[in-house]
Amino acid sequence: MDSRPLPSSPSPPVLPPASIAVMTIFALLVVITGSVAAASFPRPPAAAFRVLVYSGEGPTSPDAARAGAEAVRELGARNGFAVEATDDPGVFHGTRLERFHAVVFNNASSAQDGKNGLDEEGRTALQRYIRAGGGWVGLHDASAGMRDWDWYEGLVGAVLDRGTPVQAGRIKVLDHAHPSTVTLPDLWERTEEWYNWRTNPVSTVHALAQIRVRDGITGLDEGVDHPWSWCQDYDGGRSWFTAGGHAPSAFREEGFLAHLLGGIEWAAGVKPGDCTATRADAFQRTPLAAGGPSDPVDMAVAPDRRVFVARRSGELEVVDQRTTKVSTALDLAYTPKTAARSDGLTGLALDPGFAKNNWLYLLRSDTTGKRLALSRFTADGDTVDPASERVLLTLPGRRSIRSGETLPSGSLAFDREGRLYAASGDVTLPLASGAPNDLRGAILRITPQDDGTYTVPEGNLFGPDTAGTRPEIYAMGMRNPYRVTVDPASGTLLAADTGADGTVGHFRITGAGRIGRPYCTGRTARGPADCAPPVHGAPAALDEGGGGAMSGPVYAYDPGNPYRTKFPEYFAGKWLTYDPAGRHFTTLSFQREDQTFTDPRFGPVRAGELQSVNGVFEDIEWKRPTAAVFGPDGALYVIDAGLGSGTGRDGGNEGSGVFRIDHVGDARLPGAAVTADRDNGPAPLTVAFTGAGSGLPGDDPVTYAWDFDGDGATDSTEADPSYTYRAEGRFTARLTVTGPEGTTAMAGQEITVGNTRPRISVHRPPDGGVFRPGDTLVFTVEVSDDEDGKGASVDCSRVLVRSGAGRTGVLRRLAGSTRCRGSIVTEAGDASASGTHRITALYTDRGTPGAPQLTGATSFTLRTAFQEAEQFTSTGGAHGGAVAGSRAQASGGRALTEIEDGDWIAFDPVHLGNTGSVTVGATPCGTGGTVEFRAGSPEGPLLGSLRVPGAEGEGEAVSPAAALKDPGGSVPLYLVFTSSAWSSEKPDLFTLDWLRFHGPGARKPGPP
Repeated sequence: MDSRPLPSSPSPPVLPPASIAVMTIFALLVVITGSVAAASFPRPPAAAFRVLVYSGEGPTSPDAARAGAEAVRELGARNGFAVEATDDPGVFHGTRLERFHAVVFNNASSAQDGKNGLDEEGRTALQRYIRAGGGWVGLHDASAGMRDWDWYEGLVGAVLDRGTPVQAGRIKVLDHAHPSTVTLPDLWERTEEWYNWRTNPVSTVHALAQIRVRDGITGLDEGVDHPWSWCQDYDGGRSWFTAGGHAPSAFREEGFLAHLLGGIEWAAGVKPGDCTATRADAFQRTPLAAGGPSDPVDMAVAPDRRVFVARRSGELEVVDQRTTKVSTALDLAYTPKTAARSDGLTGLALDPGFAKNNWLYLLRSDTTGKRLALSRFTADGDTVDPASERVLLTLPGRRSIRSGETLPSGSLAFDREGRLYAASGDVTLPLASGAPNDLRGAILRITPQDDGTYTVPEGNLFGPDTAGTRPEIYAMGMRNPYRVTVDPASGTLLAADTGADGTVGHFRITGAGRIGRPYCTGRTARGPADCAPPVHGAPAALDEGGGGAMSGPVYAYDPGNPYRTKFPEYFAGKWLTYDPAGRHFTTLSFQREDQTFTDPRFGPVRAGELQSVNGVFEDIEWKRPTAAVFGPDGALYVIDAGLGSGTGRDGGNEGSGVFRIDHVGDARLPGAAVTADRDNGPAPLTVAFTGAGSGLPGDDPVTYAWDFDGDGATDSTEADPSYTYRAEGRFTARLTVTGPEGTTAMAGQEITVGNTRPRISVHRPPDGGVFRPGDTLVFTVEVSDDEDGKGASVDCSRVLVRSGAGRTGVLRRLAGSTRCRGSIVTEAGDASASGTHRITALYTDRGTPGAPQLTGATSFTLRTAFQEAEQFTSTGGAHGGAVAGSRAQASGGRALTEIEDGDWIAFDPVHLGNTGSVTVGATPCGTGGTVEFRAGSPEGPLLGSLRVPGAEGEGEAVSPAAALKDPGGSVPLYLVFTSSAWSSEKPDLFTLDWLRFHGPGARKPGPP
């Protein structure tokens, strides 16, 4: 290997004709802007491009370094690029790097240790080269030995923590569009020294491939998201890294050479590849509706990008993205009682020919909740004529009659053949999902006809003449498939289901079959189905676990789609799923073809099997995502139902919204946000607006355009204007923010003129009040409304109370009072039931002749007397706070661990009125210590304390108690853990399992 410094003068360039014009423009720019030679991208050499291979002095594996350099030379000879190799770090001095389009760190790092490293001048030159647009390629040990330079760690993406013994394993190839992985198999069998990273880089880089950790590779310690190769745009340049290349034999493998070639070509800028596809900050969420909808459950995006939103309360709304105007297209006029039972409008789909026929399909209950109807309606612009309804089929209702027991279930999806799948769910009758003549708990498949009827396609589970069956059934046995999806490329049906025991399954259904309960539970066969192999083309669950699951869409990438922020090709064919409770999104990737392996530990895999599960949008916070679809523009549209889950459940819809997620990569769309000092009141109404929160990062310039009255004209270009509304009615004030490249964002705020929003206050029970299952909680509500009248003129029957804690009774006016009184009968049951319950009181006024109705609301939280310690609101302290760990013997199977001196947890809010003491369940397993109960902060007033003893090893559970003072209101309650005997060399103080408050709490009677 040549160890001499390379010459700094390039060979005379020989340019193709197409390059002459490019270079002429470049030369003109140099004249205009002055001398930029030192900071410009390397000039094209005689070859297509030029690569430097740097191996350093005394590399960790000299044989691998020699093999790597020779392999890159051979790749250059085969593919028409020039290669120069050296182990002399002097090549990084001065401007010598400017000749190269990519620099390969061939098992070498930037370590400044006398050997195998760069001095300060070399580091400066490398940094200058990358910032000028250069490319960097790292092999294996390039991630080692540079812990003193944070910039280089960022360039690589991660620092080696430790390696494993050389052993066989498999790599999950996630990106089948990038040039470095496009030719690789889904599972790539390799023998490697596998690396653990000091910090997992998955949130800051684009992972091209991950280690399949479940193969049992000894020494791995990073969990399932363990990256092996990645790329990124970094500090003006491009960085590509692979952990392969440990052994010389790797450089003789065609697969690895193809991997390396694609990485070099991408880093050199001669082949395209999106390296922002999975990076957390590469996605931007834009709210589409001015004010969050109530009870949103499903959505669909029309070819012209109008967004149809179905609300469980019966409204079908249309959001115009050009204006942010929200129109009510159809109102089925459900009563609050209907929606409170989880009935209502639950499913929505647009006909495949919607652009021409304007047909849409709704799955909805009738007003009694006893039947479901699958109906077709015809849209006319932003309205839907109720008289256009054509009922395709009806089936029995299946909802709970108790408020707050179940989530709305129902889903519609078309396949590429025009067949319609309908999932109805089954949450009340445990055996309905196994009855062949019961449409509940099943996924139906029909073919709608132009006359409003339907036919049954061939291939459903039961033939049309099979006695005692319904031929519409395609798959049966699932308890509650909240959402179903059809893969637009393969036509495969996808569904997620949560069983009665909380087990979650993701199903890829390739043919009619029996799935889920009562046939399969926990992979155990019951009845005629076998849960392990496919049954009638329908496999068992792809994966199972606790929590909730929703089936989102499968992305169909269209390279001809002109929408600039469409999702990249990386997502093509991936199934997007989401968890409303866990508030996160994941992508599921599938095997594209059958594979076999040489290692006997690895059995064969078949096309369609689950290959990988990966998180996405991990820096976007959600309240409760309930629907997600890809639009025709390639953007993702999401409904967030907000806090609580709507009418009749545990609260309102605070934070609900309709959102669009764009893939912005390294760029940013401008943000738009509107805040108003008031949104209602009598005319004339002067409103002060602000666009605070709008714009671009780094204070890049943007322009503002306000349309206050919806006439399409720009009324102001100020950032913080005001406007006086003189006419009565409802208006949407719209702000359009435009960035320097012409990109725009829009936000709106509804303003009601001529009516004032009612004001509601709850005088009992207190926020954070404590109750026990079976308690009857008396509450009082006071409503004040300027237009409807004050005091006694307010109709208590118009007050709606949403409660997930139990059944609410009729509100009646208190004699001689301006308040309404009612009660919540909580459900009797396990005294150790833990949880918080959000209660919302709403009042909708009558409106005025010139202005629509307005709803006022207020919410508060009730807390069961028994609280699992791991259900804390927050944790922190001197040592980072407590951790919820699995403990088989603990209540609920979990307890607080990692408790050290100065740590704390908080429950917020808590009202200790009529609560005199508290008992905790703890297990001595360390030094022991004190639990202090404090109000408002870890240093707040001391309300009480108790002692948990120490023990060597794990002792018997104890339950000490403490008297509690009442701080006189709703406060965050802090449990602070202290021990003067603790030190970092000693074990944790103890584990904490639960706490129980004593006293009548919120149920104590008294004056209203």
